[in-house]
Amino acid sequence: MKALILAENDNRELRPLNSRKPGALIKINGISLIEHQIRGYVKAGVKEASIAVVAGYHHDKVKRFLKRTYPAIRVVKNDDYRLMSAARSLHLALESVEIDDEALFVSSGECVYDDRVVERLFKCGASAVAGDTSRSDGESILMTNGRVIRVGAAVAKEAATAISADLWRLDAHAISALKGVTAERIVEKRHVSMSAVLDDLVRTARVTLVDLAGTKWAAICSLANLHQADKRFSRFALSDVRCLVLDMDGTVYVGDLPIRGTVEFIERNAQELAFYFVTNNTSKLPEDYRLRLNAMGIPTESDHIITPLGPLVAYLKDYTIRNVCLLGNARLCAYLRQALPELELTADPEACEALIVAYDTELTYDKLRDAAVLLQQNPRLPFLATHGDLVCPAEHGFVPDCGCILSVLEQTTGRKPTVVFGKPSPLLVERVTEQCGEEHMAIVGDRLYTDGKMAQNVGCRFICVLSGETTREQIDDLGEDEFPALIVRDLGELLARVS
Repeated sequence: MKALILAENDNRELRPLNSRKPGALIKINGISLIEHQIRGYVKAGVKEASIAVVAGYHHDKVKRFLKRTYPAIRVVKNDDYRLMSAARSLHLALESVEIDDEALFVSSGECVYDDRVVERLFKCGASAVAGDTSRSDGESILMTNGRVIRVGAAVAKEAATAISADLWRLDAHAISALKGVTAERIVEKRHVSMSAVLDDLVRTARVTLVDLAGTKWAAICSLANLHQADKRFSRFALSDVRCLVLDMDGTVYVGDLPIRGTVEFIERNAQELAFYFVTNNTSKLPEDYRLRLNAMGIPTESDHIITPLGPLVAYLKDYTIRNVCLLGNARLCAYLRQALPELELTADPEACEALIVAYDTELTYDKLRDAAVLLQQNPRLPFLATHGDLVCPAEHGFVPDCGCILSVLEQTTGRKPTVVFGKPSPLLVERVTEQCGEEHMAIVGDRLYTDGKMAQNVGCRFICVLSGETTREQIDDLGEDEFPALIVRDLGELLARVS
């Protein structure tokens, strides 16, 4: 048994994710599409050395990936992938790889299947195409009297028997017929799709249908397809969790605008799930966030609002720090003075016991200057930061956050914070973790380096929403262990069943 994976395509419907790599290297659950297929083939009994991959667009990256991860797999290069895609790729592979008298799998590199799909074809014992009688999106398959007779655009959607999953199993006779079909097609020197080649094939070789209804698979032909595949193959089940810890800025709302889908999700699940709301934003106070959520139709109590101010106050008490230089707005100053009546604000190098940097929406050059001087005059001065977010999402874009202030001080003094209290520190949600248990909680947020990292530090699931800072392209750079358990535009998508 051998396998051919066609990964030569440059599909512009997948921009910007495939701007720097082919679609076959886009990831689902942190694993590239091509690796999903390779794992499936190997599990079904195909030896690694019996798999060949045809590459074209960003051929070097496919070759580098396979050399590093699956060195026994052969790479066939299609230099003419822009003019002649599938037909040329199949012809090159069939001429280059010894497959006479052996069964052969052929698949598109821009598809993902669960393991049962390959196993079903493996057990078929005859030439077959994987198709789904429960789906209506994709290349149509027409079948009559137990035989596939047409594939692709020539089949009217309303007459289709199934939708092709771009995965075929061919016996020796069908392989020989396919060689003839591709040899004829490449003479035309124009783009011929895989479905057109296989439409020719079913007219000369008997091919049956293996129905994939009830299994998970996806053809990634567009960003919309990818979004559906992210949900279909996600590692998250709502039934497994008892509480959700939600970031606010960019997750529940953006600026003054609530994210309707997320608000509706919270409303519908308020009786079944415990919701906690966490933010690194220290330009406002916990009570401000409670009132803001209430105004958006989300009733919550103060003890369900989590900010870095809690651990900051605890730290100052534990270390008996009373004289500080604070980069924070007037309301934050008043809050700390109320929580710590003996607190004094000073920039005097002789008296100051710590520098605290928060999200200062009233920042002035004088404040920055005083902080920089303190850090240089006292190299051992505790340097405390509420959080490290670089930007804060606002209604019309992003604005500089605490991380930008910290960056200025680091560039000026060479010093980084001694302690950062906010995300991604697991201490920020320690109380919730103790109450719910990390196995029954999930963190929901729009930032990989704060929300996602905190979920890793806690050891719980991470749901990444695309309503704030993070893009799907950035997520695709993550490894398997870092990848979110679920990717959605907002939590409203959990209200609809994913087929």
